[in-house]
Amino acid sequence: MSIVPTAQSVLESSLHGRQRREERGIQKIDLQRARRYGMKETGRFGRLKYTYGGVVFIYDPHRNREVTSFKSHDVALASSGTRATEPIILKKREETSDDVVRRTLQNRSIQLQKSKWTSHSVLVVDMSGSMRRDDVNGSRCRSDGVWMTLARDFVKKPLQERKRTANDVISVILMRDEAEIVVRHESIDWGLYNKFIDFREWIEHRPYGPGNYMPALDAAERLLLENQNSNCSLSLMFFSDGKPSDRGDFSQRMGDIAANFGRRLSIACIGMAGQSEDFSMLSEMTQEATSYGAVASFGKPSLDVDSLSNIITDLATSLTSSKTEMTNVATGKVRKVRMVQRERVGTPDDDYVNDNWTCYMNTSNETYVERVWTWSSTENDFAQLVDGRCRECLKDTCALDGKMAIKGKNCQKEAGLVCKRCESCCFCATCYMKGRHRGSHRTSGECSKLKHKAMYGQIIGKAIPSFNIAVKKQIFGEGAERIVRKFRFIDKYRQFVGPIMVAKESRFIDDDDENYDQAYKNRMGYHREFMRTQTLAAKMAKDFNEAVRNSSSHFDNASVVDDILRCLPTIEFLRPLVVETRKEGYEYNTLIEPFLQGDYKKFNDNMGMVKGQSRDLSMNDLVGSMGGLGLGAIEEGSEEEDSDEEDSDDEGIFRTKDNAPHYGSYDLHTIKDDDVPQAFSHFTYEKSMRHFMVVDLQGVLSMKRGRKCFQLTDPVIHKRRTKKKEKLKKFTFGRTDRGDKGIRAFFDSHRCTELCRLLGLNENERGPSIINQSRESFQKLKNIDEYEFGSYYQ
Repeated sequence: MSIVPTAQSVLESSLHGRQRREERGIQKIDLQRARRYGMKETGRFGRLKYTYGGVVFIYDPHRNREVTSFKSHDVALASSGTRATEPIILKKREETSDDVVRRTLQNRSIQLQKSKWTSHSVLVVDMSGSMRRDDVNGSRCRSDGVWMTLARDFVKKPLQERKRTANDVISVILMRDEAEIVVRHESIDWGLYNKFIDFREWIEHRPYGPGNYMPALDAAERLLLENQNSNCSLSLMFFSDGKPSDRGDFSQRMGDIAANFGRRLSIACIGMAGQSEDFSMLSEMTQEATSYGAVASFGKPSLDVDSLSNIITDLATSLTSSKTEMTNVATGKVRKVRMVQRERVGTPDDDYVNDNWTCYMNTSNETYVERVWTWSSTENDFAQLVDGRCRECLKDTCALDGKMAIKGKNCQKEAGLVCKRCESCCFCATCYMKGRHRGSHRTSGECSKLKHKAMYGQIIGKAIPSFNIAVKKQIFGEGAERIVRKFRFIDKYRQFVGPIMVAKESRFIDDDDENYDQAYKNRMGYHREFMRTQTLAAKMAKDFNEAVRNSSSHFDNASVVDDILRCLPTIEFLRPLVVETRKEGYEYNTLIEPFLQGDYKKFNDNMGMVKGQSRDLSMNDLVGSMGGLGLGAIEEGSEEEDSDEEDSDDEGIFRTKDNAPHYGSYDLHTIKDDDVPQAFSHFTYEKSMRHFMVVDLQGVLSMKRGRKCFQLTDPVIHKRRTKKKEKLKKFTFGRTDRGDKGIRAFFDSHRCTELCRLLGLNENERGPSIINQSRESFQKLKNIDEYEFGSYYQ
């Protein structure tokens, strides 16, 4: 928009006004600037008051005449911003009376139909006295900079780019001594844009008084909780130009808010002041919100509107990403997130069962474990674990542990035996001696059914610590698809037994959850895809470890090479189970697996990301960054090096035998730990004859059985889209399976290392279009059924 030069604006002076200006050392140009750029307020007798650059100008709009002017005694008006950069002027959107009526009806409708909201943004704007300060380049004062950037970057641009609709809602809180809600649940539209333009002036909302954090945080939480529909993405933007004027544990208060919503809530705390201002409290609030799973950031922009715009744009982008994450790709519908409390990251594990746990006991008739499921390699489906409880009295027995423990001698289980007829039914010693199962037609008939299921792999014998369990009510982890709770096996005295476990379930609630039978099937379907994916990945990991181990046989100095390869980590995936419980007449199923101790990391993802590698690196940069870590290096002058001079031209260089499948020289010392997960993903693609690829490798690198091991969980499998392989159609791996796109994304970022070469994997760039030139180096699969998960649990 063009701006009329200040010197050209017409202003009639009065004799009184000129005298006051001369007495106070104020130039007429200062009045012209004040009328053009100053913050406008209404005064007495219909006059207007403009404040700019430390000058207050009283103006009569009816006569277009100067009344008086004086220098402000408000220290908050120290001038530096507007004089350096002219303020950005935004033009209001023209609205007809019909537009106003339509917008009023629309806001009334959206407030009544909260289930239609796709996002709700709560904006807390500091309007304390210090927000009058004129030190933000590109705006007339601090408060003006906030409203201008919100109008332009949070409303106008998304509307123009069609990234916001009437179902995206905004609420605004003014933070002073008390919290004042000036916008409550209004749709993002051009009417709201005009309202933000009006907020730039001081006519209705003038900065004054203290800025108290606690009332504003309380109001923000109430607004966020007013809509209990969990299919709505949330954001909280908190503007402040200094430390709080009140007292309280503000970081914990922000943590309490984040605990309600977790990943669904994006938080941005923004410090609107110079570098010398103390914003430690805003930073602590951000950190606390992050510890409860919220997507939180602290921004301290330089005192110009462009820097502030970048922070606001980032939050708008985060809100869009959250909406996308909550949208079902297949149907386009927004999914509901489970409303559960979050536990703070780093909370110590409980030493005993307390009120935060839900217990399922054999002695209860309403809340107990019904059965436990594992995965059947033969059925490519769930298989039930042999129930270690007594068939008659439901007491936990040691039957599956192979122990005939005597009650009262350091064992919480009863002595027991497995039925010899079906090997799938257990009895405690008491019931067995009473012969309750002998001659019973009912038991005999059930034994026949159990034996038939066991023959076909539908029942598998596997011992677990107990059939009494406890599940923590709060979740401690949340991903894009799953939430995680702590899970423990307990004995009959409610003491923890066995390893620390985690329980995983879908983060989303299906539309069919109100239908009990359909909800049960949906949850089992979710667990089925998880177990199928993880079990197939585990089978491929076993083959990968074996391939790495056997590759040393291709070298003359096999023992030296084997020592080097033993220093590399192995790959291992956790073994999940599904525990089916009954509570108050309803069945529920939960997927469990061991808790990973250590530094949990993501080594690659299903979008092509590789840990520690930028997607923008050039090939030369990537090659140059592959320095070795000296794993298992042979020291210069050692006996091994001297005795094998004919097989090694240089330290770390080893040649294969002449008849080796992959003849050549290999610098094995350049292989790093981080190369192993990437080589594994590449290996799965080639080993499966380019049908599958296992990515999204995440977990911990730890020591297991005296060797480094990547213990991984929750992988993603990309399946090639092909119509020729009928047997591939039964392999479904959930919505994270990106197919050919996911495979190509991996190869776009993957750079083969010496480990890939050692395994005979191809140097490639495009993924599915590559022809395997070393196919003879792999075991050819006559039938894809070989990868139907093997004997994983047996």
